Amino acid sequence: MKLKNNLYLLSGGVYGQLGNVLAVKHEEGCFLVDCGNPGSFHTIVENLNYWGLSEREVTHVLLTHGHDDHAGTSNMFQKLGAEIVVGKEDSYMLRQGNFGKESPFANHQMPCCEPDTLIDKDTHLSIGGVEIDVFAMPGHTNGTLLYYVYADNERILFSGDMFNCDGEKGDIARTWWMGDMNYDGKKLGESFARLWAMDLNPTVIIGGHGNPRMGDQAKDLIMTAYKYYLLNHR
Repeated sequence: MKLKNNLYLLSGGVYGQLGNVLAVKHEEGCFLVDCGNPGSFHTIVENLNYWGLSEREVTHVLLTHGHDDHAGTSNMFQKLGAEIVVGKEDSYMLRQGNFGKESPFANHQMPCCEPDTLIDKDTHLSIGGVEIDVFAMPGHTNGTLLYYVYADNERILFSGDMFNCDGEKGDIARTWWMGDMNYDGKKLGESFARLWAMDLNPTVIIGGHGNPRMGDQAKDLIMTAYKYYLLNHR
C-alpha cells in the first residue's frame, strides 16, 4: 500500500499479518522500518515487487525494537544484503531468536540474527539521501528506538510499540503490550516526557500496529498518547 511518495506499507494487520512493516524508498534502493513476524516474509516481498522494488534492494532494516513481530525476518533480509539496525539493549533477542529463557512467552520465536549496528543513544543516520533522527526511548523494551524521517517534504515519525494510532478517525493513541520482561513503566513515562518536550511536528505518524495518522494534526497524537500513559500506567 502506497501511503506517500516513496513511503509504503508492506505488511501488518491490513494484510493479515502481525506487525507493521514500512518501506522508504531512497537513492540506492529502500530501507525498511521493522520487518514483521517470521511468517510475513512472503507478504513483504510480494508488496515490494508490486511497487517495482526487489527484496535485494533493501539496504537497511531499522528496527524499533527486538520483538519477533517486528524483527522476525531480520535474518532473511540480512542474508539478502541488508544492514540490521537495532537498539543495543534489544540485540540479545535477535541473537537468541526469543525473549530469553526467563520469559514465559516461549511461543515468541524467530530465526537468530547478529545485528550489524547497535544504537544506545540519540543519533542521526543518512541513508541514500534520506535524513533520519533516531531517538532512544526505553520503556516498552529497554532498546526501543523511534525514527524521525525527513523524506519528500514529509516528516515521518515511526513510533514502534511506544504508542500506536487507533480509532475510527485516527484520533486515539494507546501504548502497547507490556509482556516483555524488561518492560518499565517508569522509563516509558520518562521517554514520553522527553518526546513531548521535543515538540516535534510530524506530518505522518506510524506505529508498530494499527493505522497511520497523516496530515497537519498528526502531531496531536503524541499528546494523546502521553495522556493515555499518564491515565493508565502510573
